[in-house]
Amino acid sequence: MTGTKFGCGKGLCGACTIHLNGIETRSCQTPIDFLEEGDEITTIEGLSKNGKMHQMQESFKKHHGLQCGFCTPGMVMSAIDLLNHKKNPSDKEIRD
Repeated sequence: MTGTKFGCGKGLCGACTIHLNGIETRSCQTPIDFLEEGDEITTIEGLSKNGKMHQMQESFKKHHGLQCGFCTPGMVMSAIDLLNHKKNPSDKEIRD
């Protein structure tokens, strides 16, 4: 998989963001021995179903939210997590 990137190595930049059991997680800060058998790991590649991009990926594409592309997968994963936990986030919550 090439979507999840190693960025700062400190969990600050978000380029390495994945979903671990449905929760936004910085993969660079998740020791392998923290994982348990049966844990569900979703990367940016895992969002596509039947050759169709996730709605959030489509939205980033449509609204030109791609920047250079290096950190875009992490931003998409974080945005999905935000909306999974907060249906109508404020502008401040989105920025945070």
